[in-house]
Amino acid sequence: MPGFALLLDFDGTLADSVPLCLAAFRASLLRHTGRPYGDTEIASYFGATEEGMLQRMVPTAWEACVDGYIEEYERQHHLCPAPFTGLPEQLVRLRALGVRLGVVTGKGPRSTLVSLRKLGLADVFDDVRTGSPRGDVKAVRIAELVQVFGVDPRCAAYVGDFPGDVQAARTAGVRALAAAWAPGAHADLLAKARPDALLRTPDELGRWVEAWISGPAIT
Repeated sequence: MPGFALLLDFDGTLADSVPLCLAAFRASLLRHTGRPYGDTEIASYFGATEEGMLQRMVPTAWEACVDGYIEEYERQHHLCPAPFTGLPEQLVRLRALGVRLGVVTGKGPRSTLVSLRKLGLADVFDDVRTGSPRGDVKAVRIAELVQVFGVDPRCAAYVGDFPGDVQAARTAGVRALAAAWAPGAHADLLAKARPDALLRTPDELGRWVEAWISGPAIT
């Protein structure tokens, strides 16, 4: 059996962490700018890391805002107390089958490390790739990690909860899996992106990957 790799997005795929991200942004921005920011306004900057977002939002105080964001992110992590139900067990089972596991996220390295530690996932993954202050680089990071793992791109898959994640997987030449298990997931939009599989539970992910790696050899 050839080597296989499963790479996962973080926010909305590993855990329901978007509400935590928004709360941390709101608190830090209010503290350092004196004005409230709405969730829609904050979300319009998503794609870059927190550093990149805040460089654009508050260019004269972005470094202090980043520090405040990380402080609030860690302090309010009770808003995201656990990974999605059943996902850690599926990942451990797949790893025992020899699948290499990685994270590719648009988050910055500091918040990613906090969440992996808080959620008990720090030892589950073989490697982690985070985002860029300049914008969305998921396709590049996916390709990098596949190369690091030494697997054929045809033997790698990326799981994400947004249509852009499906496109990033396609661009990187790996299988595109759509995670539709988060509260408020837009399964209809994910389906329109035409992923290789639209998965509604972590158990479905585990079954899909197991069937995939047990199938005919890829030549």
